Amino acid sequence: MSGPDRSLVIVAGGRSRRLGRDKPLVEIDGRTVLSRILEATEQISDVVLAVREVPPFRRALAAEGWESDSDSAGPPGSVAFRSPQGRALVAVPDPVPDLGPLAGVASGLDAARGAICVVLAGDLPFVTPDLVDRLSGELANDPELDAVVPRARGRAQPLCAAYRRGVGRLAARLLARSAASGAPSPSMMSFLDRLRVRTVSPEQLKRLGDLEAMVRGVDSRADLAWAVRRAAGSD
Repeated sequence: MSGPDRSLVIVAGGRSRRLGRDKPLVEIDGRTVLSRILEATEQISDVVLAVREVPPFRRALAAEGWESDSDSAGPPGSVAFRSPQGRALVAVPDPVPDLGPLAGVASGLDAARGAICVVLAGDLPFVTPDLVDRLSGELANDPELDAVVPRARGRAQPLCAAYRRGVGRLAARLLARSAASGAPSPSMMSFLDRLRVRTVSPEQLKRLGDLEAMVRGVDSRADLAWAVRRAAGSD
């Protein structure tokens, strides 16, 4: 799958309280996590970056040759970019900060163009092209499904998964309902409970490599130390 049939949504709107800095912009072996994700997904031409605020990511993208693309329109407050190779990216700020990852998923899916969207947390330095293609391919091949989600590290991984773009409307409704009632924002797991999901196990994906490493985010200093060791080939 390529072109408008598939989009990438990177959810990068968290405050990174445990790590103390924007996780997607942390460098591992001289490259940011965001750069690593974009390289691993270069087969997808339509990219949405759901962020808390755009300026830090504008600077990071500019440092890697991305330029503002005034000819492309996006949601209010968003900024469009174009890579030297012609890849399109739109950075979409959270309309309301601190509503959790489901808010980033909702805004990202709303801005995406592809019928199928690969949704990745912005702190996954070791996701691979094969994993991205496997998840989105399984979803494309079964019209009865809403999502394909790997299971690793003892649980489903909703921020390393493939979704139909249309489920973003459900995410938006759940968020609006919780806001109206004053309830906490829904979790990603409660969102999955409302979808038709195929869960794939590490055993089913073992030919693609170490799934546990692919879905491990750089969420803390210990995670960052592990990622640096792995990038250097010592873990």
